[in-house]
Amino acid sequence: MLKPPIILPIVPSKYWLLAQCGLLVGLVVLSYWVGGKPAAVAMVVLGGVLGWRGYLRQPKGVLSLTSTAPSVQGRWLREPQPAESTLTQSEDQGDVDQVRCDYLGPWLIGLYVEKQRVWLWPDSAPRKNLREVRQLFHRPGR
Repeated sequence: MLKPPIILPIVPSKYWLLAQCGLLVGLVVLSYWVGGKPAAVAMVVLGGVLGWRGYLRQPKGVLSLTSTAPSVQGRWLREPQPAESTLTQSEDQGDVDQVRCDYLGPWLIGLYVEKQRVWLWPDSAPRKNLREVRQLFHRPGR
């Protein structure tokens, strides 16, 4: 009997944003120490813009994972981005993609859905579903 697919509703992570803000604070302090106040202000502006842009570009949507014998298949239904107003029918339905896990840690799960990198943080999907994903990709003895 086939297992039901794992449905992951993915949202942008606040933990990711907090980690990026911590790195930015360290970079601002270092640039103030090396270049003074103008360098620190430039780092705040540049880092803030790039960090916010990265936060808005985090993948969001629904990822459905189905386990077949040798591999895991995924169907990625993305939420439309504001810049992507015209979607083709195949993008709207979600194509079946090869999914592989290259990082499985206690907090993070790193997935490749075809060529796109998706990090699953603890607050980016429901806890029960993240546990199912860990069980799906866990290989005992590694």
